[in-house]
Amino acid sequence: PRPPVACLALAAVAAVTLGGRWPLSLVVRDPRVEESASHQVAATARGTCGEALRAGQQRFESARQQWLGDCTSQRPIALGSLAEQTEQSALNAFDQVAGESCQTERKTLQDAIRKDVLNIFQMQRVIAERQALQELQSKLVKKMTQRGGPLRIQEKIDLLQQEVEVYKSSVQRLLPSWASDMGDPAQQSTERHLGELQFTIEETAEGQALQKQWEDQRLQDLMSRRAYGVSVSLDPALRVLIRPEGIGNLQVFSQGPLGPPSHPADMNLGIMNDGSIADVYREHPVPPFLSVQPAVNVNLNLR
Repeated sequence: PRPPVACLALAAVAAVTLGGRWPLSLVVRDPRVEESASHQVAATARGTCGEALRAGQQRFESARQQWLGDCTSQRPIALGSLAEQTEQSALNAFDQVAGESCQTERKTLQDAIRKDVLNIFQMQRVIAERQALQELQSKLVKKMTQRGGPLRIQEKIDLLQQEVEVYKSSVQRLLPSWASDMGDPAQQSTERHLGELQFTIEETAEGQALQKQWEDQRLQDLMSRRAYGVSVSLDPALRVLIRPEGIGNLQVFSQGPLGPPSHPADMNLGIMNDGSIADVYREHPVPPFLSVQPAVNVNLNLR
């Protein structure tokens, strides 16, 4: 049986990216080009040993297909313990057919199974690295959001170190006991990718969105502080009143700007025909025909 198409694509590429930014190296042979190692071993054997090989390979292949399905779903698995259990189950199936004989073929089957497990390990390691990058970015953005500003260098380094340790633990769970000494061949590159992310988090889409949000909030706070208090402004004005003869039955008043647009003055013009009415309270009982009075408007704003 052939592995799922999505997992084939994962195994075929030489680099996988996170959000078009972080390259994740992946060196795995394409299963479309080469059958699994255990399948090749079982296909070439004959006789009782051949039957035993095929029995063991079929037992292992069912688990291998499940692991490939997990790769398709980008789902991490505890490959280390699963691989050990599956290897022992496949060898038990081999022994049930071959008994005590065919020890050379048994060792060949075991080596082929472990080779296939290491291929699955490579795929799962890439998933672990991608998850580490996503988790670190999420933690950085969350902490920046809570702070309402950029993080200090030490804060970013602390988050980086925590995520590196989580990644290392994930990789250890992927390795069977017989491969624990091998370690993680991509650990240095993974730590470099995580370090680049924490140093340049402000340049990501989430980081730039947060910076815009902070700037908008800063301007809003500044405007709010300026909006409270008392402000006083002075505007020039001119009052003009024309008082022709009459008894006051005609009254017209108008108001508008006077002067250049950059520095206008407020002009009030009034016409009232009360010139024939004596004003006993004034020194001159007859009011003047034209009165002109400069003035100043005082604008007081309370906010």
